[in-house]
Amino acid sequence: MSKFHEALAMVTSLTKEQQDRFISEVKDLQRSAVINELDIGTVVKINHKKVSPTDQFRITKINRKNVKCQKLNSSIIYTVTPSLLEVIK
Repeated sequence: MSKFHEALAMVTSLTKEQQDRFISEVKDLQRSAVINELDIGTVVKINHKKVSPTDQFRITKINRKNVKCQKLNSSIIYTVTPSLLEVIK
């Protein structure tokens, strides 16, 4: 049995409240890992079907659960989850 299947079996044996808490903790870890790579002023692109892949954005504010990005050469501001952001190097 693979590690994934072992983990899945363990999670499904938890109560609904424990599963919700587990999922919340995993999402927080994912968010914090991405946020640690970001700084205000960093140029990023947003990986979302409604946003053009050629558009570039500058980070203006970093919150605990989301990031505010302003489109370059525009006043449009998007508030997005950090997992949708990709740093442009």
